[in-house]
Amino acid sequence: MNVLGVHPAKSGDKVQTLRYTFFLAHHIALMYLVAWLAEAKGRDMSLLEQIDVFTNFLAQIHAILNLVCLYTQRSRIMTLLNDMDEKFWKVDAYDQQPELRQAYLSMFKKARIKYSIYLVIMIFCVLSYHYGRIAKDGRRVDVNLPFKSYLPDWMPFWVLFIWQHIPSIGLVSTEISMDVIIFSIVSLTALQFKLLQYETENMFSLDNKRERSSRSVLSDKIRRCTNHHTFLLNFRTTLNSAFSGLLLVYMGVIVLILCIEMYFLFVLDDLEDIVRALIYAMLMFFEFFMFYCMPAQELMEEAEKLKQSVFNSNWYCRPEYYNDVLILMGKSQISVIFNAGGLLNLDLQTGMAAVKTMVSCSMFLRTMTLLELE
Repeated sequence: MNVLGVHPAKSGDKVQTLRYTFFLAHHIALMYLVAWLAEAKGRDMSLLEQIDVFTNFLAQIHAILNLVCLYTQRSRIMTLLNDMDEKFWKVDAYDQQPELRQAYLSMFKKARIKYSIYLVIMIFCVLSYHYGRIAKDGRRVDVNLPFKSYLPDWMPFWVLFIWQHIPSIGLVSTEISMDVIIFSIVSLTALQFKLLQYETENMFSLDNKRERSSRSVLSDKIRRCTNHHTFLLNFRTTLNSAFSGLLLVYMGVIVLILCIEMYFLFVLDDLEDIVRALIYAMLMFFEFFMFYCMPAQELMEEAEKLKQSVFNSNWYCRPEYYNDVLILMGKSQISVIFNAGGLLNLDLQTGMAAVKTMVSCSMFLRTMTLLELE
């Protein structure tokens, strides 16, 4: 993020602004060259070629969206990170609770596995698209560039080939940064709800006779749970404010890209092109489900369990705290949803609906191609 000029702790830094402008200008320039290719070839391009060029255009839109969001939302991202550091309950305080400790360790183990798989697929995808075509074909033409774009007559092929590595670095870096930030924040927030469940279930569980006679201890426990739940609800609001707009556009872009890649799998004849499209589709599916849909689903489910934890807290043994319990029970009914633009709930159900749309669109494109060939 520091290289891209979007480091959240360096808001207002002129060097950061220059780096951000540098990468943004290169993405816009590459978008222009991609659009120029479509304009130059015009009607000579087949439907398959047009769709391929459109995919390269969408890739730059994807990069620009991530870059602009990371830059404009630096203050909110920094607020989220500071809140996580200062106000999130520390798992180290629950050393005597092996189940919570195990859940924490399991989450980090799964995260490392996901990151590793993601990076491996990303590396294969980058290598295949950047060097696969030129290594196989060897021709110095526009279709063998890392991103298919217009190649001006006055510009040497290798100059444009090397230059396209700059927006490529921006695309990969912004994608990894955005995925890791959202996945980490949402997953750790889900863990906070798990800790809150434990605390609410044990609100009225006191360790010794002295504590049993102390109303202040019970009041402090209830207040602690209520305040932390209020904080998590506000944290969710900040999280949605920072990323929900981007996620709405991102879902539109990702659906289009995956539609096209699935379409390529149906119509391409060359094995290497099919493998390249398959790797890209795998990367997009893995990113969409593992870094967005599944963490958001887990967050929603952990928040839903809170009401049951409040009910299981032996509240009926302390009638003087009925009002406090009712307030906490009422607040636990509030849904904790990571949404896209306030229109779509980001969860597994939305993810599967998106897959259904992708398959339908790819089949439609395949039908259009067959009609063009007849």
